[in-house]
Amino acid sequence: MSVQNIPRSQKDVKRAFEPKFDAFLFFDYKAIEVRLLAYYLARGIGDHSLASEINNGSDPHLVTAQGLYSQELVTDEQRQVGKTLNFSIIYGGGTPTIMRQLGVDFKEAKRLLKAYHDTRPGIAQLNNQISETLNSRGYISNLYGRRLHVEEHHKALNALIQGSAADLMRDAVVRVSKHLDTHYASHIVNIVHDEIIIDATISEVHQLTTAVPELMGNKTVEQFVSIETDCEWSTTNWAEKEEY
Repeated sequence: MSVQNIPRSQKDVKRAFEPKFDAFLFFDYKAIEVRLLAYYLARGIGDHSLASEINNGSDPHLVTAQGLYSQELVTDEQRQVGKTLNFSIIYGGGTPTIMRQLGVDFKEAKRLLKAYHDTRPGIAQLNNQISETLNSRGYISNLYGRRLHVEEHHKALNALIQGSAADLMRDAVVRVSKHLDTHYASHIVNIVHDEIIIDATISEVHQLTTAVPELMGNKTVEQFVSIETDCEWSTTNWAEKEEY
């Protein structure tokens, strides 16, 4: 079984993974897709609204929900709708996707989609800019200069964000690995999606919780929006990890 596909609920499988040193450290990017969307909005079209929300500590999903329902106070369920819309747009979803994900009819899905774009008008402008680039040169370039040839324009924003997130993670793994090889006995033992797992000696744990998040950053993106990582650890096994 690939460790990428272990269900969250299968604690019995994760209990089989134990550190050879003293502890596992888990470093996981925090909402990296939304942060990269904020970066492209700010850098691409000068729309700093989403970046400002993130940098100021606001909840982008809550802000989206407030726009969807035209009210300041929203329920947890309404916030979840805002979160669903944010990710649906990132993944190139439209009305049918919203209908399926939220279990709403066509009319309500159309209303939510319109309300979303009214709340975040920069998304349509950014999509138009990306389409113009595709039309003029046949490809778009991600954060690391990788050329992305996208045939369906409505999927281009998703390709840009996912491609950038993937290369950001690859860059982070290389940087963290080289740093560990040079300075520490601790070492990377696994990569799961956008999470780096390190087998650490107890004497190095505190230093690593400071060094690794910095190495997982990107100065280009951080000119516009912060990059954050969640840090968890376990001295027993993978299943029993908790916030550091």
